[in-house]
Amino acid sequence: MINKKFKVAAGFLFSSTLILGACGNDDQVTEPVTEEASQTADGVEEANPEGGLSEGNVGGEVFGFTDFDLDVDYPDQDDALDVSYEEDKDRVEAEYEDKVSNEVLEGNDAFDKIEPLLAELELTEDMSEEEVINKVTEVFSIESNFESIDVEVTYPGGTEKDYQASGN
Repeated sequence: MINKKFKVAAGFLFSSTLILGACGNDDQVTEPVTEEASQTADGVEEANPEGGLSEGNVGGEVFGFTDFDLDVDYPDQDDALDVSYEEDKDRVEAEYEDKVSNEVLEGNDAFDKIEPLLAELELTEDMSEEEVINKVTEVFSIESNFESIDVEVTYPGGTEKDYQASGN
């Protein structure tokens, strides 16, 4: 009786492991940056086809930062725009959600959407909060009636900065 319970439990455990292992990370970017995209956005380097960055581009060499998070609220819509980009040595993740246009993208699709925008930002650690907010609103075409903007950036040296602005 105990032996039969052990076999059932072992089978259940093995099945659970297979199911969980099959669940991928949808926001992981797996395709490389193409030459065409690199031509439209100066400074964009090729990504590793396995989803990470090529060895020479690790640590913010692609866009000038390793993490970028943008959250925009409008008076009638919280989280109207939510953009996320994160790079690690072995993985790049991207997410894009625009509730106004009902567009939700993850992984390669999100990266394709935000890659030229991130490259156009050209953010640096020494930029003022006002400069960063102005650049982000311009590049992402954020309407002036926003309620709040929150931009979180991690620069190559590990410095994390949070830039915020309230409605106009």
